Amino acid sequence: MRLVFAHGSGHVGRQAFPEQAEAFPDARFPVLPGYGDDAPAVGDVAAAAHLLALEAAEADGLVGYSFGGVSAAIAACMEQPAALVLIEPALFQLSREQPASAALIARLEPIYLDAALTDERFGRSFLRALQGEDPGPLVTPDALSWSRRTRLHGAPWRHRVDPDCIAETRTLVLSGGWNDEYEEVAASLVELGAEHVVLAGHGHRVIDHPECSERIRAFIDAG
Repeated sequence: MRLVFAHGSGHVGRQAFPEQAEAFPDARFPVLPGYGDDAPAVGDVAAAAHLLALEAAEADGLVGYSFGGVSAAIAACMEQPAALVLIEPALFQLSREQPASAALIARLEPIYLDAALTDERFGRSFLRALQGEDPGPLVTPDALSWSRRTRLHGAPWRHRVDPDCIAETRTLVLSGGWNDEYEEVAASLVELGAEHVVLAGHGHRVIDHPECSERIRAFIDAG
């Protein structure tokens, strides 16, 4: 089964999908622009979408996890994949009118728009607004790199995703049932015709759920 996997903002490539890398040995796990050895830059998300569109053109399906779900959804509008699987996708632009998503955007938008923040202050403010507690200073190179990448790649709701493209694409969304914002995104995708399955018990890391790979395989095979 030829699948293409788009990682989120944590681990990259095959390391981001340990279970799926074993379950789908013929799959491709590209490192997206701005990650790995690449310095992050404005425009990386669009470049990632273009890369994924090319990678998925001849594949059996495109899988996007977390922020990678944004690039995967944009890619689906460039080159419609045979199937699209979105795992806890950060597609808050689709659910921004719903209460939890609207509250999340209201907390984070001012931080994204504050050009005076250093990378350290941006990341610390971002995590405080996201988690409800101060994480303390960000001092490690990895933490500062994450902060700079998050800032340059921009708020996920600022990247336009055409609902009509999603509606025309055979789509499965997998969520963990732990977070109102991600469940609102899933509900918004269902309104566009997606199938929705909740795989609880692993929080945001639905990719670690023992049924995740089989759910992906069954959806692709059913097409």
